[in-house]
Amino acid sequence: MKSWELEDWLTNEGDKVVRKASTANALAALDWRARLIYEVWLLDTERRNGGVSQYFCNRGLKQWDALSKVALPCLPSFALFANTVNSVIGRSSDPYKAVIDSGVDLDTHYDENAVGLITELQEAVRQ
Repeated sequence: MKSWELEDWLTNEGDKVVRKASTANALAALDWRARLIYEVWLLDTERRNGGVSQYFCNRGLKQWDALSKVALPCLPSFALFANTVNSVIGRSSDPYKAVIDSGVDLDTHYDENAVGLITELQEAVRQ
């Protein structure tokens, strides 16, 4: 699949999950597949709108930890990206500032892993 087709797939699936979560009134009601889609969709959407720094500005470590918890066991491309992110942010009280001050281009690093990440996500949620 082409990268734009993968982005379209993730955008559409993320929209379905957000709608489902709003009717259920809680993300906690989502099964692991929907939660995985939601967490990756959230990162991807923030990244495309303003960069990895925007993800951390808007979402913080709590959201990053939620993403990591569901993505690390089943998405090898996420693990590659997460290792770099974690080396930049550590357990900083201000991960946004850590990203901005690091000089590491996490956006490019995400872009290099996005096709693999979303492809793996598609496979994981189909199982």
